[in-house]
Amino acid sequence: MVPHQPGVGYPLVRSLLALNEAAEKQLVEVVLISCTDSDSGERIRQSIHHYELPITRMSFTGGTDVTKYLLAWKCDLFLTADEDQVRTVLCGTSSKAFTGIAAALVCSIVNTTPNISSNPIQIPESLHCQESDSKLDMTVLPSEVNTSTKYVPSASLPYLSWPEGQVRIAFDGDSVLFSDQAECVFKTEGLEGFFEFERKHGHIALPKGPMQAFALKFQKLRQSLGENHKWRVRTFLVTARNDVGNIRVFHTFKEWGLEIDETHF
Repeated sequence: MVPHQPGVGYPLVRSLLALNEAAEKQLVEVVLISCTDSDSGERIRQSIHHYELPITRMSFTGGTDVTKYLLAWKCDLFLTADEDQVRTVLCGTSSKAFTGIAAALVCSIVNTTPNISSNPIQIPESLHCQESDSKLDMTVLPSEVNTSTKYVPSASLPYLSWPEGQVRIAFDGDSVLFSDQAECVFKTEGLEGFFEFERKHGHIALPKGPMQAFALKFQKLRQSLGENHKWRVRTFLVTARNDVGNIRVFHTFKEWGLEIDETHF
């Protein structure tokens, strides 16, 4: 039986599982959940063995929505290539149906053709969760990534090189790590209104976003690696906030007890 080719999430999964070997204990468990049936899943099982991935637990739902099983598996982070599934989990998080579960869309955004200026990389439209009571508007992904520069392999850019096997997680700020409160203020009051709001509330921690619980659990995982292996995990915050808004961000991190390696405002 011919194994499947590695998918877009394969490098991340392998790097996460490698943390167990480095720590000499199980810190990470990957559970595979597929809507295929058990017979069709045989090729998936064979592929896992072929690539020597230590994945021992899996669900083949035979067409049932896989998100129904996330709570049963005590899932912390759900990765999928299905935009609707991500939307289901994130909207459910706001209504406590999927409390504590982070979800993300995995997709390839690297085009290795010599010139990609005429072929912009398309990413599905932004994910929005709407809830009339709280006026929730949660934007998780940009609608499009377009570049006019030629593709340059990272090997030729020393400053883009990273340690092999390192797990790097970049958190967006408002509406992802934090709630969409700031975005709502900006939309209704404009930029100056946002600045004034942040000055008045700089001493108050930002409300939690859908990725906050995962960020704290990921930090505990890193701490469990010990000093010699902390380099295997690196975290980033990327936000459109500037020096006015970043004061509240650092206050929030302090109150949450959250440490982020790099912050980009």
